[in-house]
Amino acid sequence: MSRTIASLPDTAKRTAWIVLLTLSSVALSLIFACATPFAAFATLAALHMKRSDAFLLTGIVWLANQAVGYGLLHFPQTPDSFAWGAAIGVAAILATATAMLAERYLPKLALLTMAVAFLSAFVVYELVLYAVSFALPSSDAVFSWPIVADILKVNVLTLLGLTVFSFAAAVIGFLPDHAPVGERR
Repeated sequence: MSRTIASLPDTAKRTAWIVLLTLSSVALSLIFACATPFAAFATLAALHMKRSDAFLLTGIVWLANQAVGYGLLHFPQTPDSFAWGAAIGVAAILATATAMLAERYLPKLALLTMAVAFLSAFVVYELVLYAVSFALPSSDAVFSWPIVADILKVNVLTLLGLTVFSFAAAVIGFLPDHAPVGERR
């Protein structure tokens, strides 16, 4: 079976990989709703995908999260809610760009690069949302240390799971061919 998967054209593997990650994000959105681990997806995308694919995945993951939220979880359909949704999308894109910058300027040590890229993405994501909270209605509790720590934990566990998933996909030849981290741009 792996020979069949490995022989697929890169375009098919790329599309299938984005679909699989999007389905993963849908499942996580159903579980965590507003705490979807966007920093984890941003980091994975930044470190293991071409730049255009990384931003495409981030946008699709955000769109899938919004579809789950408004379509299945019945998020309120108010201007404030839509504005928060847009802010989450902007924060996710900026988290992806931040992880890319971290990866670009760090020594190419896989674990260090992943850790710094992830922490950078997480901090930027949370800071953007915190800044938005001054303009849009929110609760002070949303940015309390216990809540942020829980969101961090969800992101860390998701990043670990996605990394294992990516490794397994690479082993069976499912991922499109691309240069190692730092050499693909």
